[in-house]
Amino acid sequence: MLITKALVNVGILILCLYAVAAAQKSATPAASPTPNVAGADANPATIVAWSLREEYSNLPGQAWTNVFLFRSDRVLLRERAKFIGRYGVITRLDIPFVVTHRADRTRAGLGDIYAQAFLIPYRNQKFLFVAGSGVSIPTATDRQVGTGKLTLAPALTPVWLIPKRGLFFVKVQDYFSIAGAGSRPDLHYLQITPLLVWRLKNKPYWIQLDGESQTNWNNNNHTGYKAGFLLGRTKKRRGLWIKVEVGIGQYRVQSLAIKTSIFKIR
Repeated sequence: MLITKALVNVGILILCLYAVAAAQKSATPAASPTPNVAGADANPATIVAWSLREEYSNLPGQAWTNVFLFRSDRVLLRERAKFIGRYGVITRLDIPFVVTHRADRTRAGLGDIYAQAFLIPYRNQKFLFVAGSGVSIPTATDRQVGTGKLTLAPALTPVWLIPKRGLFFVKVQDYFSIAGAGSRPDLHYLQITPLLVWRLKNKPYWIQLDGESQTNWNNNNHTGYKAGFLLGRTKKRRGLWIKVEVGIGQYRVQSLAIKTSIFKIR
């Protein structure tokens, strides 16, 4: 219990530091490294000013989860481009409110807050490389809407840009818990996500095709899969989309998901 309270305090401190950094305005507004690419909301190198999401997942059995998510990105340390890349550190903050149903019981509350920091150490006209790490903080207000674990999530993402049409990338991200409630199971799993974004010619619409494998290292390396299709519209740096995901295989983590978002990019 004391460890969990300490982790929550650490999480609150991180959020406070993030808020202070976000409040600082630089003389030159930060711009996305790939601002004109369709599907910017999915591009790890794009800076999302804000995003509001609703994500419904129908889980194996008679369980379901509905997540309302607020996302915001900022750029820090841009003035140190000589050492960490032209675009500085791209930070992201996800604040989820979760409603979940398990075994005829429904719970709702603040979920685990996720933050990440990514760098772009290399970029040219058709390729860029993104690397960094995320952290999931056990801020959930109810046991059923969070993991109870402080989890790190290092990631590597090569991104191939398709001029004026879209992009393709493969994100490799490993999640592993390092602390948290002793009564909750440890976490360690790997996600591999290939994703293709394609803008329709002479139209403000774009489509996205993606897949994902999730290998649970703590459960005999069992792997589940999912595939998704997204239709979006972007105009004047604002956009919206709707997405359908289908779980595949015996060890899938969801059967069906429907997600929607409205967003603005910088």
